[in-house]
Amino acid sequence: MNDPKRSTGHGSRALGAGLTLAASVGLFAWFGLWLDARFGTKPWLLVVCVGFGIVGGILHLIRVLAPEAWPFGRSSGDSGETPPS
Repeated sequence: MNDPKRSTGHGSRALGAGLTLAASVGLFAWFGLWLDARFGTKPWLLVVCVGFGIVGGILHLIRVLAPEAWPFGRSSGDSGETPPS
């Protein structure tokens, strides 16, 4: 039988990671538009900033949804184990 707590946790983690991806792309796009308006470089800084937002959001997705595939080690709290004292 499925554990409702467990399935809800995975779904909320995925939803949170997806929203983080969308927010990161949106904020980086806004920042790129602001930089383009300030320096008159349309659309180049927008393109660069959106690229950074996509890459950062996807890296966050990988770290949250597939921590065993994250190549840069585990962040604290990911494994659920307590460190030896």
